[in-house]
Amino acid sequence: MAKVTIYSTVAGIFACGDVTDVPYKQVIVAAGEGAKATLSAYDYIIKQR
Repeated sequence: MAKVTIYSTVAGIFACGDVTDVPYKQVIVAAGEGAKATLSAYDYIIKQR
């Protein structure tokens, strides 16, 4: 497994979001976007009734 870089140059301060080196980030982003699209489609279908 690849090393995840969440450490900063300041002790006790950790990185998050776009400034990290996370190998699976794109998978998580894609899953979130898919969920968002699914909920939008569901809302659209419900409003068409």
